[in-house]
Amino acid sequence: MRHLVSILVAFVILLGAWPAAAQVAEETSTAVQGFERELGVISQAFDGARQDDGALADLSSRVHAVEEGLIAAGVKLSPRLTEISARLDQIGTSADDQAEPSVLQEQRSALLEERSLLYELIGRMEELSVTANTLANQITEARRELFTTTLSRRYDITKAFTGELLADLRDRYSDLADKVTSWANFVWQYKRGQMLTATALSLAAAVMVLVFARRLLGRLIRRDPEAVEPGYFSRLLIGFLGTLLPTLGVWVFLSLVFATYSYFSVLRGDIGAILASLFVGTAVIVLVSQLAEAVLAPRLSQWRLVAVTDHAAGILKFLVVVMAITTVFNEVITQILHVVGESLPITVATSLVSSTLTGLLLLAISAVRPFAGGEGEADQPWPGVIRLLLRATGIVLILAVSAGFIGFAEFGSRQIVVTGAVASTIYLGYLAAHALSRESALVDSRFGAWLRRTFEMSDTRIDQLGLVAGILLTIALAVIGVPVLLLLWGFQWADIRGWILSAVNEFSIGSLSISITGIIAGVLIFIVGYWLTKVLQRWLDRDVLTRSRMDTGVRNSVKTAFGYVGVTIAALIGVAAAGIDLSQLALVAGALSLGIGFGLQNIVSNFVSGLILLAERPFKVGDWIEAGGVSGTVKSINVRATEIETFQHKSVILPNSELINSAVGNWTHRNTLGRVEIPVGVAYESDPNQVRDILLDIAREHPLVLSNPEPYIAFLNFGDSSLDFDLRVYLADIGNVLTVGTDIRFAILERFREARIEIPFPQRDLHLRVVREDDKKDVAVALDLGSMGPDAQTGRNE
Repeated sequence: MRHLVSILVAFVILLGAWPAAAQVAEETSTAVQGFERELGVISQAFDGARQDDGALADLSSRVHAVEEGLIAAGVKLSPRLTEISARLDQIGTSADDQAEPSVLQEQRSALLEERSLLYELIGRMEELSVTANTLANQITEARRELFTTTLSRRYDITKAFTGELLADLRDRYSDLADKVTSWANFVWQYKRGQMLTATALSLAAAVMVLVFARRLLGRLIRRDPEAVEPGYFSRLLIGFLGTLLPTLGVWVFLSLVFATYSYFSVLRGDIGAILASLFVGTAVIVLVSQLAEAVLAPRLSQWRLVAVTDHAAGILKFLVVVMAITTVFNEVITQILHVVGESLPITVATSLVSSTLTGLLLLAISAVRPFAGGEGEADQPWPGVIRLLLRATGIVLILAVSAGFIGFAEFGSRQIVVTGAVASTIYLGYLAAHALSRESALVDSRFGAWLRRTFEMSDTRIDQLGLVAGILLTIALAVIGVPVLLLLWGFQWADIRGWILSAVNEFSIGSLSISITGIIAGVLIFIVGYWLTKVLQRWLDRDVLTRSRMDTGVRNSVKTAFGYVGVTIAALIGVAAAGIDLSQLALVAGALSLGIGFGLQNIVSNFVSGLILLAERPFKVGDWIEAGGVSGTVKSINVRATEIETFQHKSVILPNSELINSAVGNWTHRNTLGRVEIPVGVAYESDPNQVRDILLDIAREHPLVLSNPEPYIAFLNFGDSSLDFDLRVYLADIGNVLTVGTDIRFAILERFREARIEIPFPQRDLHLRVVREDDKKDVAVALDLGSMGPDAQTGRNE
């Protein structure tokens, strides 16, 4: 019988698991072969790409992709190996019984063979991982050496002043003219329609962007020439948008032209490279010009962001724009030489001219006196540190290019212009975002007035919108600006992409694996789950529980419990989506338990007490209770505490544990029926039967007093000064106790006066003692006449 069961189990396992296992091994083997081929291709291409940083960056990205693929393949094999080990443990690694069924023997052999294959694959993947890591390090080292060599290579600048320069200029110009002419003739004859269509589409798109931006934000970003001392926030915002929007329009047009030309096959590779450099250079010049206009505003001093004179503003803008044109010209010439053929004399000459001119422009900027002096005094120069930095940078560029360090000089000139423009734009945007997030900054601006007028927003909502917009703008500047700056400093997009993927992909801290994308996904899932819980809570309370005619307190308990369950489920799903294994948090959980045992025990006690209150419902929302020396209506039962509103409309927050551990009086626990007791004292001369009849008549005449149970009179005591009665009446709603009690007391006072029944007050006899001293009749009377009433005054007179 035992063998029969084993045969059936083994047969089922073989039928269900073997095809899937074979497929996993086959897929992994195919992937490993692909990784081997890819690393071979990368290794062969590495030697030929040592002088091209872009090619090296692409190879580095491919190596990282192989490493990630190897890791994924290993993770894919791990569950199968665990499963094989578990099955071998069940059936044994060798036959202990000679009469063992052949099915089990076949399965054991298949599992052992598969395990050997998987171990072999894992060994190959480990070898490939080592190879990939070594190759990645070699590529990184080659890129570092290339960068260092480019900056430190020294050229003979005398070649820029020989006849070879003129000959190379003629040859390269002739080659460029031939390439452009042949391309233009071909396009005009065979691609004329596509070129005109692409140009028209690009121009139309750029015009649409500019028109839309002008219509939407034109009034908000226009500098009013008649404005008198506009606010700093308005100047910053208009300066930032005035820089961004025109530059964006030009960039959109140039990008669309290039994209549509490529799509319609209008461009050749060589012409496309030259056109791309021209477009990028034009975009940089526009950016620098718009930025200089936004910061310096030579013709509108009231909108200027820096406190310089009008004369200095015009000079500084001119010098900055000329510097940008010089740098762009050098970059375009360099790209043209890549297309038509390298020429060392031309390269040295253009670098010598552009770097020297950039250095001279920096020296000229340092010589400008931008700040207005006092009355009758000359304008003031830059602060000493800025002036020293400008002069040192200019002199270093001139000396570097004069000494033949062309690569270093070109790199420095390019970073000064392009990086300076981008960094200044980012900083200007940051200042605008910071000013935007200040309290009431957006409310007092023209944009805030437009929002108030167009969308009827309140000042509070506009201020909150300004805070959110400032935060989002800061995040956008960081997300976009940092990669752009890295690209400008020579990093390749493949590098940046690899860093981003490394940051957002899973990384480990000890045995805990964390993924940025997983955490973001988990947070988003929790937010969505929390929102769905609130929506379902409102639907449950409004459409389901209302129709069930449940008591209000029961409905509140059900709704609250549903909210707890929904938030808990959303949190668990969010944690699972974040890829956090709760079993790896055992140490944290232990520490948390210890903290709960000491510092958090009150919070946990209140939380558990809140759950008990919702389950047992000793009181519910709307009940009138007395607890902790407080009497009032229950407004809400929360996780930690319960809110009670007194009859003076004061909210009292009582911890739930106090409501569980202490006595709680509930006037409306099962129903609102309640009894009102009104004590009444009458003089001893009064007729008790008459008093009883009057009190019962008053109680029966009141509309809110129940006739069943009927009112009754209790003769309680023979008091010191009165006969003590107690009028007891029942109300359908105990909440009317004050109203009914007040009405009955007014009626008692009125009826007793009509019947000449006296309501006495306590009376006391006062004895005076006369003190004589040395036969002198000095009377010392220790009395407070104001506190004794008419009887005391009579006694004094006597």
